[in-house]
Amino acid sequence: MSNETSRRRVRVWDPLVRLVHGSLVAGVAANAFVTEEGERWHQWIGYGVVALIGVRILWGFVGPWSARWTSFWPTPGRLRASLRPAVGAARSTPGITHTPLGAVMMLTLLALLLGLGATGYMMEETDRFWGVAWVEEVHELMSNAILVLVPLHVLGALWESHKRRDNLIAGMVHGDRRPFEQTPSR
Repeated sequence: MSNETSRRRVRVWDPLVRLVHGSLVAGVAANAFVTEEGERWHQWIGYGVVALIGVRILWGFVGPWSARWTSFWPTPGRLRASLRPAVGAARSTPGITHTPLGAVMMLTLLALLLGLGATGYMMEETDRFWGVAWVEEVHELMSNAILVLVPLHVLGALWESHKRRDNLIAGMVHGDRRPFEQTPSR
């Protein structure tokens, strides 16, 4: 593979996807480590996170091909192909954005964040669920699940970066990555 070919980059993550991703990271970090549950800032950041997810969901239907749900949705066939050891995820992944397992992780995190927003709203903005123990317990369970899954998400991105010899975390900052077919094999 020539140096020119190995340096070829493709724009994968558009500015809106990167802005939403970075804002979600900041919002989750702020609510997990800076604010206290019940504080107004905690609530408003949570509402902001839910609004960002709403934007991302809509963008998954109208945005560029790499942002569309169809470009990486983890169908059973895609998941099976990515889990076959003989084939390997690098050769079986049909797109360039997420591996099928990466897509499952992303969708799980988005669902948990929406669940946090729903239970947070129930606890703070409704009389019916204010002080109800199970709502608080579900909120805390989802929060703890996110705190476990986010490091796994980062480790998965680092693992894929290593396998593909392409820094995916930097790619989420500048938006580019090397196409799968151009990635050097080991």
